[in-house]
Amino acid sequence: MPNTLQESMEDVSFAYMQGLCAYNGYTISKAERDNDGVDATIKCKGYPIETSCKLCSPSIDIQLKASYAKIKQKRNGDLIFVLETKNYNNLIMDDRMIPIILVVLHMDKERKKWVKHSKSALKITKCAYWVNLKNHQPTNNGSSISVIIPKENILSCECLKKLMIKVSKEEEL
Repeated sequence: MPNTLQESMEDVSFAYMQGLCAYNGYTISKAERDNDGVDATIKCKGYPIETSCKLCSPSIDIQLKASYAKIKQKRNGDLIFVLETKNYNNLIMDDRMIPIILVVLHMDKERKKWVKHSKSALKITKCAYWVNLKNHQPTNNGSSISVIIPKENILSCECLKKLMIKVSKEEEL
């Protein structure tokens, strides 16, 4: 029996992240158990760039989501993503050793549009966005909370590299 729709969406979102990591020369590993809000960890071997980095082998934890239904767009272009409260409360913690970000792949409602294949390209349609929720206020909302993701926070190859450099320089994401 094939995977459920949600499982397939999760697989496509992980493939998106694998592509970004492969381009940058980073490794990505799935968490064996997601009991800390971490779905995967991205690691850089050595320094992301040769100058001005402080830490060798920086890492970023990610909570990975994929959706077409839980994402809305504000008038200014920012995204609103509906996140489970338990996940939100994991992401706002300010005392994590490894920084964690929320990554949301904005998927098309039609499954056949998720992945396109031709002789010249294999592409995942739409794109992923990221947000750092560290130091946000805790919530007592029952099951979910709306999270704002700035429209500029498109997770591209270059953006992932910049995030890894910030971690290596011990800067906030």
